Formats: sequence, structure tokens, C-alpha cells
Amino acid sequence: MLEEGLVGHILDGQTFDLEGVRSMRENPLHVNTSPFTSYNYHGKGNFASMLDIAILGATEVDVNFNGNVVTHSDGYLLHGIGGWQNALFGKTVILPIPLFRDRIPVIRDEVTTLVGPGELIDVIVTERGIAINPLRQDLIDATKNSGLPIKSIHELKEEAERICGKPQPPALADDIIAVIKWVDGTVIDSVRAVKREA
Repeated sequence: MLEEGLVGHILDGQTFDLEGVRSMRENPLHVNTSPFTSYNYHGKGNFASMLDIAILGATEVDVNFNGNVVTHSDGYLLHGIGGWQNALFGKTVILPIPLFRDRIPVIRDEVTTLVGPGELIDVIVTERGIAINPLRQDLIDATKNSGLPIKSIHELKEEAERICGKPQPPALADDIIAVIKWVDGTVIDSVRAVKREA
């Protein structure tokens, strides 16, 4: 997109492939940044809230657009949050996710672990359609008659469940093994141990 002139700059906190490394090396508009500064809610160099677009992954999303990035649907802890929450302060937050992983739907009634509130997540892009958060009427209006496969989040969830079935929630114990803090330090959820089979 940068090389085609569709965006003015890329501020890149993490590059994971050789093409990205090549672009950063050769293109002065592809700028290397440190996520420890640029996405740190408390840092003087924080520019996450000034981004026009933040594109992030997620392990789950629910029908209220809440996002999970630290556990899978089976309840097992995956990894830390990193700068994911900070990037939610961008003007438009897009989560490109598969409709299902290993035949388990990614869009749920409720996320296993709340990591990001739905009012900060604007668009869910799957291989079977795009859901726009109803709070973003501007995006809904902008995509009318666009030819894009716009669907409601409920339609995407129902489609995944038609293909894979409705998944059972994980069996969780009472033991808390981790807590999820918001950027201001407020605890917004807890991760409980998965019950072991007897």
C-alpha cells in the first residue's frame, strides 16, 4: 500500500517478514519505531492514538466486538498482551481474523478473556465477510453500495456455527493464573486454570 501511494507513511513497531525488512531498509517513508515507546500508554513518545488505522490480530471476538488476544477458546493461556491494547486507541481498528480455527468458531457470544472493549474495535474482516461495529455509522455509510461483503457480526457468527457447530465453553477451575489489566492498571478480567480431566 505504501509503495502504491495509498498510505503516506508506515510507522512499524514489529516487522515479521523479509519483505517488510526490505521495505524498511529501502523506503524512508517506512519508519522503524519501538513499541516500547510508540505504543506505551504512559510514554512521552506514544502515538498510538494518532494512528488512522491499526490492524491487529485476535484469538476471539464476541458479538459485542470485545476482543481476546491472550487465551484461545479452550481457555489455555497463549501469551502476553504486548502493545495490543494501546493500538486500540487508533482512529479505526481492524481485526482481520479467520471465521474459525481448527473448526472452532472465532466469533463467540462472549470472549473467553476480555482484553479489549468492543467500543474500541471497529471492523472485523474474515474470509467470509466483514462486520462493522454499529457504533461506527460513518464506516457503515462509507461502505454502502461498495460491493464489499458487509454482514452483521451475528450473521458471521451464525455462519461459522453452521459450518462447525456451536462450541462448548471451556471448563475452568476457580484458580486464577493471570489477570488482565487495562492500560491504566485497572483489572478487567482474570484467566482461570483449565480443569484437568480426571
